[in-house]
Amino acid sequence: MENMDFLYLVVPLLLLGVVLAAVWLDRWSVPVILVALGVGIAAGSDVLGIWHFDNVEAANNLANAALVFILFHGGLATKRTDFKAVALPAGGMATWGVILTAATTFAFLHFVLGWETAMSLLLAVLISSTDAAATFSILRRQSLPSKLSSTIEIESAANDPMAILLTLVVVEGLSTGSSGGLLIVPLFLWKFLAGPLIGWLMARGALAIFNRLNPQERGYYYVLLLAVVLLTYGVSELAQASGMLAAFTAGFVMGNQHFIYKQGIRNFSAALSMIANIGVFVMMGLLVFPRQWSTLWINGIILFLVLTFIARPAAVWLGTIGMKIGIRERHFMCWAGLRGAVPIVLATYPMAAGLPIGEEVFNLVFFAVLLSISMQGSTLGVLARRLGLSEPARPQPRYGLELVAMAHSDLDLFVIDLPGPQGRPGQRIRDLALPPRALITLITRGREVVAPTGHTRLLGWDQVTVLARADDEESVRAALLQPFERPIDPDEPTSRILDVEPILSPRAEDDAAAGPKKAILIGHGRVGAVLAGFLRRRQLPFIVIEQDLTTVERLRRAGVPVIHGEGGKPALLESAGIADARLLLITSAEPITVRRAVEYARQVNPAIEIVIRVHQPAEFNQLCAFPQTQCIYGEMEIAYAMARLMLLASGVSVIETEAILMDARRDQSGLSIPRTRITEIHVPTTSPALGKKLSELGLPRGTLLITISRNDEFVVPNGQTEILADDALLVLADTEAARRIEQLILPAPADAS
Repeated sequence: MENMDFLYLVVPLLLLGVVLAAVWLDRWSVPVILVALGVGIAAGSDVLGIWHFDNVEAANNLANAALVFILFHGGLATKRTDFKAVALPAGGMATWGVILTAATTFAFLHFVLGWETAMSLLLAVLISSTDAAATFSILRRQSLPSKLSSTIEIESAANDPMAILLTLVVVEGLSTGSSGGLLIVPLFLWKFLAGPLIGWLMARGALAIFNRLNPQERGYYYVLLLAVVLLTYGVSELAQASGMLAAFTAGFVMGNQHFIYKQGIRNFSAALSMIANIGVFVMMGLLVFPRQWSTLWINGIILFLVLTFIARPAAVWLGTIGMKIGIRERHFMCWAGLRGAVPIVLATYPMAAGLPIGEEVFNLVFFAVLLSISMQGSTLGVLARRLGLSEPARPQPRYGLELVAMAHSDLDLFVIDLPGPQGRPGQRIRDLALPPRALITLITRGREVVAPTGHTRLLGWDQVTVLARADDEESVRAALLQPFERPIDPDEPTSRILDVEPILSPRAEDDAAAGPKKAILIGHGRVGAVLAGFLRRRQLPFIVIEQDLTTVERLRRAGVPVIHGEGGKPALLESAGIADARLLLITSAEPITVRRAVEYARQVNPAIEIVIRVHQPAEFNQLCAFPQTQCIYGEMEIAYAMARLMLLASGVSVIETEAILMDARRDQSGLSIPRTRITEIHVPTTSPALGKKLSELGLPRGTLLITISRNDEFVVPNGQTEILADDALLVLADTEAARRIEQLILPAPADAS
């Protein structure tokens, strides 16, 4: 009971220490597995003495179990397209690459340095394979070409069978004097071929269970996953096949198929992999006794140097001949041959077999692995940048969506990382050629979440989440990535800083101080561009507020007065001169921006006329309730345009058609406004309006002077038309407006008498 209490206290403290130290050291790119090893060593007998752990057999079994989950998740996260592209080089390095590494290491240690045969042979085979846990942990922190990273990762996952086979043969030969002879080749072939086959069969069975069982409790799926992973490894080992390769294959098959609750399984597998990764390295740190290094540290350094600078380069350069791998990529592969938990686990085999040199071999392997993780693991990013293979690492997104499907569905969520450079402008969402049922649901931009609309422009390094049919994944990826495949224009503006102070072009500054009666246009998309064109044709002063930096830069180059920012911010509206503006035109698709702009404009300038393009019927009714505010709803305008054509085609006159449509608009607005009618007003010789121009009359807002009948002719009125005696004005207006026009045209009762 005391031992269990000890475990309950020490184990969580060790794990807590690993996490805190890893987060703090992450700024210097220190791998978490190195932190875990350090914590384990510090807590062991030779340093702080918190936990004396020397059970080699238990460490061996626990490490194997941890590696199973690490490899399964590695397969689960590997895409089929990446695997097909690197099957030959990764497979070659996982087979003859391991043999070349072991042979070169043995030859140099034994024939050049003169080490004993048994020691040289054991060290050569034990440390011949790269480690999946270390490789996955470190490489996925780097921004590397997918083909290069996939080659190294798949090699590390698939080369364990060869290393295990070589280790078993050598250990058996040294302990019993028998090497197995001709059985080596068929034994290897069985492990290498039967392992993937068993993994594939187990994965297909697991997919059938996941899709047909359909439990109501989500937790059952996690239990099913544990059972599948462990059973895959157990059946493979029972059949004398490679359990590690079977686990990787099972994860690969499941990861590239659609099944119920897949996203939840991926998250759970990632958590298990991280726990196993940290746990196995903490345990290996506990298992080692650093005081024993005092007599062998020089040999450990020699082993690391031989492996890293002689054996691994020889294996890479010879093992990838004719595979169209570039020189820079080969240099990186040489340095990326990370050693980790697998060599340490294999190093326990000689100790378990009772070989006299077993403990010394274990310490040498551990010391070389420690050097590999610390030196190679912490400098891979620097080397990748020096070789031009790595872009600046994009920040990990802090937000995401998950589609938790508890039943069959042909829809899935796809997360697509847009290429760099950061802030490079792409297309607006409305211009993307997405499949019919595809919907962009979330855009993560650094530490910000962007709610997507048709006006939203995609930027480099955006992480885009798309809900679409599973069969449309390639089409979705092509639609999002294709705009970024064109060459980069060196003069192309980027949007690295999204939250900026209002910046006015020189012409905008002049217009902001020029005086009243200008128009403010919020949004310069398709509709906004048309409105701006009309304002320019009429030579009406205006200023644009636009949030998209690419559009802002284009307008500035064209000499258009423009302010960059969100149109609903009071500071930007003040900079645009809202207090003295005559007209506010809003085309933005953001409801919050629209409402803020309208409320602030009404507050500081009650007389301003506001015209809004709305996108939803609910917005139409709410915004039209503001005084002196007109709303345009796209679908409604299409209906009115079709109704106009319909009425005219039915023989209704133009004047009557416009009256009908005006009444319909008033009814649609829901406001209690008198109905429109056509009124004919005769101008007497005593009219106070005689000789005045129409622009001087001050006709009521919302009225339309259709025509003037003069001497049996019809005059098309404009602002310069003068009112003459005996004119007949045909006016389209509501009752109240018609009464006010009559007051302007007809003489007062006293005058008439």
